[in-house]
Amino acid sequence: MTQTNPSIRSQAPMGRREWIISSLLTSGLVASMSQAQALAVCLPIDQETQDPPLGKNPAPRNQLAEITSEMVRQASWQSRVELTDAHCEEIAKRLSAKAKSIQALRTASIEENTPMASVFLPAAFVEPATRFGHLQIANPAPGQSTGDPNTRRLSELELPKFDPDTLEQVAFWTVEQLAAGLRRKLFTSEQLTAMYTERLKKYDPQLLCVVSYNQDAIESAKRADELLASGKDLGILHGIPWGAKDIISIPGMPTTWGAVDYKDRLRETMATVAEKIESAGAILLAKLTVGTLAWGDQWFGGMTRNPWDIEQGSSGSSAGSACAVVAGLCGFAIGSETLGSIVSPTRVCSTCGLRPSFGRVSRYGCMTLGWTMDKIGPIGRTPRDCGLVFSKLLGSDGKDPSVFDAPFEWPIPDWSIKKLRFGVSSRPRGSERTIARMLTDEGAEVIELDFEPDPRIQAMTDAISVEAAAMHSELFESIQEDDQVGKWAPTFREAQFCSAIDYVQAMRARVALIQKTEQVLRQVDVYLGDGDLARMNLTGHPSMVVSFGEDVTNKKPKTLVLTGRFFHEPQLLMLADWIQRKLPPTPSQPELTRIL
Repeated sequence: MTQTNPSIRSQAPMGRREWIISSLLTSGLVASMSQAQALAVCLPIDQETQDPPLGKNPAPRNQLAEITSEMVRQASWQSRVELTDAHCEEIAKRLSAKAKSIQALRTASIEENTPMASVFLPAAFVEPATRFGHLQIANPAPGQSTGDPNTRRLSELELPKFDPDTLEQVAFWTVEQLAAGLRRKLFTSEQLTAMYTERLKKYDPQLLCVVSYNQDAIESAKRADELLASGKDLGILHGIPWGAKDIISIPGMPTTWGAVDYKDRLRETMATVAEKIESAGAILLAKLTVGTLAWGDQWFGGMTRNPWDIEQGSSGSSAGSACAVVAGLCGFAIGSETLGSIVSPTRVCSTCGLRPSFGRVSRYGCMTLGWTMDKIGPIGRTPRDCGLVFSKLLGSDGKDPSVFDAPFEWPIPDWSIKKLRFGVSSRPRGSERTIARMLTDEGAEVIELDFEPDPRIQAMTDAISVEAAAMHSELFESIQEDDQVGKWAPTFREAQFCSAIDYVQAMRARVALIQKTEQVLRQVDVYLGDGDLARMNLTGHPSMVVSFGEDVTNKKPKTLVLTGRFFHEPQLLMLADWIQRKLPPTPSQPELTRIL
């Protein structure tokens, strides 16, 4: 367990009244102690934490007390309308009448994969012609060939020099290079799997990027080799070892969500993304670290490190996924993003990652943080790696109602930057300025493009606070120490004071934000920059992180975020690939894990 914050829950148990006072002051909802005390004064004393009188049992946890008009009056600051004494009496009676129902709602357990009854489909507000549906796309049975067009160019692919006596030299090869090596019989999937497993075990004590290993990995690799030898090729990922962010449920392995309370939790649901990658023939090596409940790089085993500088964290929450990929510990990895969890660690670790349009990839079987904000995407060493993996994740599964089927035509034939238009902020960052200048020099059109500020965005991000607090309420209400939920405790407390009306109004306000953001992005083919992480995660637009060139100061490659309109992942991938080929990442391997 991580070190406990001595200022929280380390003293004698805090009474309910003191807890409310503390929470109000911490959240900034009141300006002074006297205001907080005035709001808390209505709490009945019998709800304080204290020993029950002899002969009486304590009240059940979270039992609702009788609601009085005084309680309503003291809470009226949350109301959007003025309340008279008569109004307070009426509200108190109505709330008391449904107290048992509220109690039942709060105490009844809801299966963790159950979505909200309302479905968030942001692309519907800008792409009315999109075919929304939940068509069952059958995964190929083991041994059934997919006819993957991406394998056709493998025979012509030029490979780096290879010494059969030092297999570890291929640890940093791209997915395509590994796939070509398998088909040319330079090595087997079993050998690759053993090599990557050895590297994970060698460097994990320093990097803290692994939660658990797949004990069946070698046997799975042997089966992949047998299929390939018999002529049954499952596609470009056949036999390639990969790592799964530990929010992805896989039967037989713990799925911990980075939380100490769940460190041994087995979840028997097979996540759709894991099922799709398995059907594509890839070999699961390990579950990779995730910041507790998908926030940051701190989990119950410590802090996942940045391979370029192990004094720093990797950022998160796809911490282990970004770390393991850039360190050459797996062929590729799967991550997720709600508010920066693919973009941030891939930038910090100087690798590549794709956060797709909301609704492109099923989240079924993956930990929910926000039903209206969660996205699943690939992390790889090159943009092309990301595209190849992403192509295997697409398609509705009938289990995640937010997923739709939309075209993914990539690579784009006859693609040329001279045919395209690019946007960049009027106040560009260093990498944005560098690439904008390079594009201009190559004959592309680059224009200044800014997004209109919206003061409601901060309130809209209550979506993640409220949805996460609802999803993880059972755990939060049972904890003894704040660090059991990582960094989330203050957010979960604040969420208790978010008005349902404000939440619904914020969701409605997101419609205009989605439409206005799409209108701006439609002026260009690709936008150079993240366009503000909060905005783009609220709207559901896709972004791609690409590593390139050299950051001399930090002795690692630079990175750039590219953003596009809905379903324009192909353009992001094409430009990212162009940038990386023009300016290869330098150095190409972290000093810690590099191949001599």
